Amino acid sequence: MKVFALCLESSVISVRKASGAAPLTSPPVTIDTFDPRQFSGYGFYYFKLHGLPEEHFWYGDDYITACSAEQLAACDMAGAIVFIANCHALPLPDEDPSPMIQALFAAGAVAIVAGPGENYARTRTIAGADRLGKTFRMLTCSGMDPTKAFQLAKLQLQAIVAKRALGNKNTHAGEDTLEFKLITNPKGLEHP
Repeated sequence: MKVFALCLESSVISVRKASGAAPLTSPPVTIDTFDPRQFSGYGFYYFKLHGLPEEHFWYGDDYITACSAEQLAACDMAGAIVFIANCHALPLPDEDPSPMIQALFAAGAVAIVAGPGENYARTRTIAGADRLGKTFRMLTCSGMDPTKAFQLAKLQLQAIVAKRALGNKNTHAGEDTLEFKLITNPKGLEHP
């Protein structure tokens, strides 16, 4: 399965490790240079940008606008699986999907893994959201169903968090990442 990654320029090392791909970065990718054709045709997408609640945009380093919901919706992501390490990728419970999630489904994504609130990770090593993302990506890219892959990736993360807690180590990033959810494409947001 072909993997596409887009991340903060400052997170290129951790995203390369987690996604298994050479990521595009923002900057230099900005809302002005975004080309939907460059972002189309992959089986797995890995995003690690800045997100803000209910925004129609994702941001690169220094909060330079990387892309809009409209631009993502114009991509061809038919049948793709998406992992989002961004903050505020999912809305609070009982709210409609965020504009960016809706855009990914409109582009054709079939399954998205993301978390609410601030999502913690590092820039050079695999931790928090990137740990979950790496395992999820490896399992789905080997052919596993996204639901099963997500369940197994989350179980692995739970074991790591428990082991760190027993050793009196910081577990905040892992505990935060345990709030991530798998959502599938709701009706009405199918790719044309």
